[in-house]
Amino acid sequence: MIKKLSMLFCAAALTVCACACDPKNNNIDVPGPPTPSGNNENTGDNGENGNTGDNGGGTETPGTLCTDIGQTPIVLTYFTEYNEEIPDPTILTHINYAHGRFKNPTTGDGGIVITESKKAPISKVVALKDKNPRLKVMLMIGGWGGHADGFSMMARDPKKRTEFCHSVNEHIRNYKLDGVDIDWEYPTQSADNETGCDPNDTKNFNLVLKELRDSIGSGKIISFASSSSAKYVDWKTAMKYLDYVNVMTYDMGAAPNGHNSPLHKSAMFNHRSWDESIEAHVNGGVPKNRQVMGIPTYGKSKKNPSDAEKIFDYSVKFYEIAVILEKGIYHGKALARPVTRRWEATSKVPYLVDGSGVNVLSYDDVESVTAKGEYIKAGGELGAMFWEYRYDDSNKSLIKAVVKALYGKESVIQ
Repeated sequence: MIKKLSMLFCAAALTVCACACDPKNNNIDVPGPPTPSGNNENTGDNGENGNTGDNGGGTETPGTLCTDIGQTPIVLTYFTEYNEEIPDPTILTHINYAHGRFKNPTTGDGGIVITESKKAPISKVVALKDKNPRLKVMLMIGGWGGHADGFSMMARDPKKRTEFCHSVNEHIRNYKLDGVDIDWEYPTQSADNETGCDPNDTKNFNLVLKELRDSIGSGKIISFASSSSAKYVDWKTAMKYLDYVNVMTYDMGAAPNGHNSPLHKSAMFNHRSWDESIEAHVNGGVPKNRQVMGIPTYGKSKKNPSDAEKIFDYSVKFYEIAVILEKGIYHGKALARPVTRRWEATSKVPYLVDGSGVNVLSYDDVESVTAKGEYIKAGGELGAMFWEYRYDDSNKSLIKAVVKALYGKESVIQ
């Protein structure tokens, strides 16, 4: 009877929950569905107070879920174990703490382990809610290449799926987290060919999501880090269990033949842009108001250049750009060739050129990130996310630029 009542109340509240993903409701915490007691607080205790998680199933309507996703528009950062500073909770609504990884990546069993920063462990990041009570902190599991090893092996085995979901739920409970971000890059694909992949990964991923939702209940967030191509996922099924998608709208191009994260289709290069990525996700079944758009805090240079061609490493952190432009210094040494900033007006991104006008670094700066924040506000996407926190400069100029575009000031605190 309790289960039936919970399901009825959840269904009745779907229209309320939809507001949690509506960017028009800026700066508003949307309450979760009413509990049978009449208390309008969704605690998501997941078994701690008698809630077994039985009400965790998804919904047939792509635009609605029973989870309170927290403050919108979202300003999210990925925060890895390599960080040596506590993040600033006044400029963030959501933090994805990384990395959670499979204990046994070659077999996909044994549950999940968390690799933590020594100076900023997950417990201290969760404690930031004392300064910003509306902050949401999730555990990110997976990553690029070998960091995602274990997903395919787990997803194809019912016992391993259950073990995975129980392990995630235990971490959420133990650390008082608000949910989980799945970063499987990507179902049916294996970046480094370390543990292989399976043609049934996409179908098996849906089984993982369903069981994960059943395990952690409707009071916790489940998000997924998606390729900018929108490939590899059966979105119409997956969105029954996911709350939102963190779209990796970066690594779409690199110097000399592209831009890392162009807002619009480039007049210079023929590769994917934000516009096309958003459209691909919408066509696949992810509404705009459930897409959190990715902004890189790094630039991309030529991969594996010869010594004669090399000016920068393949990836250049944003905090290094000012020294490059102001002093002509990179990694403590004078540049091999002087560089100049240029602006691509169509794509709304900067890039650096050498004396012959060749694109040697594609990156984002305050001007381009501001344009992206304004685009999100006008276009109805759910928010912005950054990879990653430590690559921004000491003033967190990129994050603050997005906050100002979305909130009209350099803080999300009301």
